[in-house]
Amino acid sequence: MKLRIHDNSIRLRLTRSEVGRFASDGAIESVFEFGPGSGQRLRYALEAASTETMVVCVSQGKITIEIPRVIAREWCEGDRVGISARQDLGGEKQLDILVEKEFRRLHGAKFDPDLYPNPLEPKNLQC
Repeated sequence: MKLRIHDNSIRLRLTRSEVGRFASDGAIESVFEFGPGSGQRLRYALEAASTETMVVCVSQGKITIEIPRVIAREWCEGDRVGISARQDLGGEKQLDILVEKEFRRLHGAKFDPDLYPNPLEPKNLQC
């Protein structure tokens, strides 16, 4: 699972197997280690939750993106590429949230069957 944070936006990209694990377990988590022997790490997770909207929560060194269960199930089982939302941070600030299925790159990348077929790639490459 890839994490991208830029200013007030956060994005997760998941491979086919990660979407499968998320669909069966209702959650998936990854860890970023800060260096050998440091013991410092950042955990980030995606969870299907009983929330009404998509939200980001941060607690004890863990960033969690929570998605309503119904929307999570539809996303996992369907062709929808991404789920997005905006979380109000107070004042005029907002956090943009995006969770998406990871497509194969069209140029310069080795074929990876765990990535979703890119809709722009030639049909003979799609599995």
